[in-house]
Amino acid sequence: MNLLQIVNGLSSLILVVIFIVVGISIALKYKKTKERMYLFFGITWIGVVEAYIAVSISFIVALFNNDGLPEPIYFLVGISFYPVSTLIWITAFTDIIYKKAQKIFQLIFIIIGTVFEIIFFSLLFTAPSLIGTLLSPVDSEYGLVVRIYIYFSLVVIFFTGIIFAIYSIKSNNPEYRLRGIFIIITLITFVIGAILDTLELDLIFLTLVRLIMISSAVEFYIAFVMPKWVKKLFLKES
Repeated sequence: MNLLQIVNGLSSLILVVIFIVVGISIALKYKKTKERMYLFFGITWIGVVEAYIAVSISFIVALFNNDGLPEPIYFLVGISFYPVSTLIWITAFTDIIYKKAQKIFQLIFIIIGTVFEIIFFSLLFTAPSLIGTLLSPVDSEYGLVVRIYIYFSLVVIFFTGIIFAIYSIKSNNPEYRLRGIFIIITLITFVIGAILDTLELDLIFLTLVRLIMISSAVEFYIAFVMPKWVKKLFLKES
């Protein structure tokens, strides 16, 4: 691996670890609050970096064999969970908003996700080149079908997240209003980082983009965990 690939793999690994820590921290709030919103949003936050999980594992493997993960396993790890994490997000979203229509939303995303999984696994074993191409142990180029579904999933999470944020901002609870603001910041930061990460980046810009992505994790953590220092700073609480 060259220097750029090493930085790509290492920064992906750091990114994944931070997202997992944040996701688990949010999910653990379920034990205290019994609100499954925390559990579902925490799991989804880990799911949104599934592609980076594949990069991270392949990077670690490449340190020993110089080749990384075999292509089918790379794409299996990096893609196959997206329909599940999207469904979990939709469930959390409709727990709070549109509760009466929750089953309809879930059914729609189960159908879409199932169709995608059937296509994905069919291509994985019959025409893997249509899923994507592994350019290096830490670089891949996804095929059209995969790109469409990933973009669809991220667009769904973004717009439902914005709706949830606006709903929170309209609350009479100052903490919920602050949560809504941080969710909007999180979504904008994450989308900017994700879009930039699809471009061909040099060493400096790759590092900058990964820092942007990491900052979105910090913002998401603040939104849902709401540390005391944040409350004290923004809500004037002691």
